[in-house]
Amino acid sequence: MPFFYLNALKIPPMTRKMLFIFIIIFPLLIYAQHFNSEGQIHEMSLLNDNNCNIEIIAHRGYSDIYPENTLLSIEEAFKRGVKYCEIDVNVTSDDVYVLFHDQPTMFRTSNGQGYVVASTYAELKLLDVGSWKGSQFTGLTIPTLEEALLLAEKYDGYLYLDTKKFRPDLMGKALKTTGVNPKRLMPAIASVEEAVNFKTYCPDSPFIYFGKLPEQPEDDQWYTSLINLGCEIFETYYTYALDNDEHFQTFVSKVHQHGAKVWVFTSNDIAEIKKIKAAGVDGVETDLAFLAKKAVCDESLLNIRINKTTTANWNFSKKNLQSTGIGSQLKPFSYHTPEQIQQLKFGKTSDFNIKSINGVDADVIKVPPFNPQNGLFVFTNFTPGIHEELHYNYSLIMDLYIPLKSKDKFISLIQTNPENLNDGDLFISSKGIGINNNYHGVLNTETWYRIALTFSSTAIKKYINGKFVGATPIEGGRWSVINTFPGGDDQGFLLFADDNKETAELYVSAIQLRNYTMNSDEILNLANPKANGIPINNTGIYNVKFEDEIKPSIVNFHSNEILVTFQKETDLSNITGYFTLPYKANATITSGSKFDLRTVQTIEVTSEGKSQKTLWKIKTEYH
Repeated sequence: MPFFYLNALKIPPMTRKMLFIFIIIFPLLIYAQHFNSEGQIHEMSLLNDNNCNIEIIAHRGYSDIYPENTLLSIEEAFKRGVKYCEIDVNVTSDDVYVLFHDQPTMFRTSNGQGYVVASTYAELKLLDVGSWKGSQFTGLTIPTLEEALLLAEKYDGYLYLDTKKFRPDLMGKALKTTGVNPKRLMPAIASVEEAVNFKTYCPDSPFIYFGKLPEQPEDDQWYTSLINLGCEIFETYYTYALDNDEHFQTFVSKVHQHGAKVWVFTSNDIAEIKKIKAAGVDGVETDLAFLAKKAVCDESLLNIRINKTTTANWNFSKKNLQSTGIGSQLKPFSYHTPEQIQQLKFGKTSDFNIKSINGVDADVIKVPPFNPQNGLFVFTNFTPGIHEELHYNYSLIMDLYIPLKSKDKFISLIQTNPENLNDGDLFISSKGIGINNNYHGVLNTETWYRIALTFSSTAIKKYINGKFVGATPIEGGRWSVINTFPGGDDQGFLLFADDNKETAELYVSAIQLRNYTMNSDEILNLANPKANGIPINNTGIYNVKFEDEIKPSIVNFHSNEILVTFQKETDLSNITGYFTLPYKANATITSGSKFDLRTVQTIEVTSEGKSQKTLWKIKTEYH
């Protein structure tokens, strides 16, 4: 996905945030609810794209569900009938094109902490790029462009390359090494000069223009100069299609007159995508490629709602900032200046001579009173919704302990400005939990508590040990979190950070983040702090495979269906099924066991802590 224009202009994240609030977000608030609205749901079997006149491009593969820019994510999109995958490519220090989005560091989508461009391919291959999305993806490694091209060839698909470093010589080398159809490689190119350079190495490959739109959209020469060099698609930002002003209409018309197509990036809202289609656009990038393709091409009525999931979880049992079960590693705010980092201390409750948790010597971190150059950065890993850059609805849960030395001091809990440029957004004080003299609850020193904070566009609700203690009414976007499509290092918020040192020492044994506003019953179920952390509520099913299937099984996550295809004569009375589950989830059938598919037609998955259950229906088809 090419960089968002505000990033290109180097506007700081908080400024971008305020621009979105006042220019885009407020007018859409009355429309926002439809992303969570309940609609009728049809069975979601394979796609039927006959007569579908818009291309749905899988943004970083099937990245809503699977780890972005991995072979698994790309394959899952191709398996579902999506023909184009947008992938991000960067070059290693030893000249290998690998699939990786973020710049400059690797904190968000790997267990590494370095830089792609400063690492060899052999070094990068040692990293895990799956676990951040869930333990069920543990062991996925960073792929090369060559591997992705071979996968595209296998599925008769195409790769749109967002090149973080433009190396057409390496693209040509990849085509030669793999021997695939050169049309499967389509890089983003921003100028005629780049296009000429590209065609030197890849004369038979098309490209996608991604650069400034013409100042004079009627100028035929502008289009022909690019199309004559091999441009087949012109891509721009999706809001141009939503606005659909005269300038954009002329642009679309001229592109079509010259035999090319128009794509836009990136929307995860079905109503928006349908409006984009109505504006004459030929393709749209989305994280929800399968769902969008089903909704737009089959004109299906779908249950358009976010998947309510845990997206990050830590219990510090590994004595580091890696997540437990799901989530990116926590990143020190001053990672770029290591000498400024105030170090956390890892240990057991006994190591710090503090109270155990329910009699158990638990793993904890000791958080110092951070100065303004320090804090813990949390990558949200929320799939962007209608507001794209801002996420209003989420929940944050912590098990924490206030030492006596921090009595009556302010302790910053959350700072939504990723650059720590203003006052923290929620504090603990002698008055409880709150902000702006609106505090609730009682938190004594030398006592373990489980606090839960739920955020929406109108209120912050606060819970202590499962019990509601009060709400703070809010308005505007201050407490939303930045969750951008572009970039990587600013997709989240800070913990325990404040711009003027209003924070103090504390101990933390667990942290969890969810992408929705939890209700009081869910929080009551979590109740008191536990030494083994906070239960994860995820109930997905992944990597499903049945013995004797004649093509890969497909999991439809928005209808809770598993589609399996057999030969007509297959005996279903004794079939072995394999699958993986989220961290500590359980199923009514054990992976690797045999069962009778004639009578067993569902698999029920129960989350850790048993707070959530999902019934996955097995649908069998024959060919």
